[in-house]
Amino acid sequence: MFLPTNHNRLFWTLNLCGWLAFGVAMTFSRPGRYALGYMLVNKSILMGLGIGVSVALRAIYRPLKQRTTSLWALLTLSVVCSYFASLGWTAGHQVGVAFYEAGWSIASLQIPPGVLLINGALYHAFVLVSWSVLYFGINYYLDLQRTRETMLQAEAAAHQARLRALRYQLNPHFLFNSLNAVSTLITEHDNDAAKRMLVRLSDFLRLTLDAPDTATVPLAQELDYAERYLAVERVRFGERLHVLIDADADTLTAAVPTLLLQPLVENAVRYGISPRLEGGTLSLEARKVAERLLLRIQDDGPGLSQDITEGVGLTNTRLRLAQRYGDDHRFELRRADGGGLLVVIELPFEPAAFDALPHSPTEAHAAHPDR
Repeated sequence: MFLPTNHNRLFWTLNLCGWLAFGVAMTFSRPGRYALGYMLVNKSILMGLGIGVSVALRAIYRPLKQRTTSLWALLTLSVVCSYFASLGWTAGHQVGVAFYEAGWSIASLQIPPGVLLINGALYHAFVLVSWSVLYFGINYYLDLQRTRETMLQAEAAAHQARLRALRYQLNPHFLFNSLNAVSTLITEHDNDAAKRMLVRLSDFLRLTLDAPDTATVPLAQELDYAERYLAVERVRFGERLHVLIDADADTLTAAVPTLLLQPLVENAVRYGISPRLEGGTLSLEARKVAERLLLRIQDDGPGLSQDITEGVGLTNTRLRLAQRYGDDHRFELRRADGGGLLVVIELPFEPAAFDALPHSPTEAHAAHPDR
């Protein structure tokens, strides 16, 4: 929305253009009755004096505009000031025209007597009242837009702060779980696995912490994050963890919230795979359906229970999606066909504003044939 920053320049631009239009309209208001040259000089004097009067009125109005003056008080002030200003404007115009008719000679100048000197003051008062209403109206509109813009900026800043806070909440949560797993491996004297897990954990954290602080990333990059996380978990679970990723090529450039998938994948591994001695399978699908992005994360674990409560990962994801998309998204958990938990996310399909994408999930999958 256009909101001028230099109000003084805006005032002079609108004021001069308005008075110029007024002068032109008055010059051609009585065609054929007066000579064009006479009307041009006559109305130029009227216009020039009108500009001076408007500047004087502005000097009176400006202090009041910055206070909490009531609307009725402003209207009353506008009428009173416009009437008295019109007397001076009209008298000045009459003297100016008389001076022109006297050939610009002070010796031949004949000033109209008494009431004739302010003849037409009432009409000029209406002109000045109109000018005053426009002055207050435009300034009120500008102040309203400025307030609205400030509120929008504050709301956007708060919105981004909430998203950032929710995003940063993920790292300590994930880090705690991973370090707890390393501690378990050390307790079990599996030092080689603990070392490998620390290396993978370091790679994953470096990737996420070095990533641009943006609200969204391409889905390809988000899948890469998930792959790096699963590389950490694979050290712990080995052959017990099977992963299937099926993302259509036209979905890889879709914009998704940063670290959207990682807490959901972590949740599936922790509750769907970890409790089972034989392990399990985690599948992740991405489809584009009628300008919508459909994501499905599924495990073949025990699935939903009656007393299930959402932990940090699910609560965080639900809040982040609500903050960013409002009602224009779907996030649901339900029992998958054949058992297990199915998480479904549906978002507007928005192309990511990134030119360079990380390696695709297909390439990542090829690098790990054990999946």
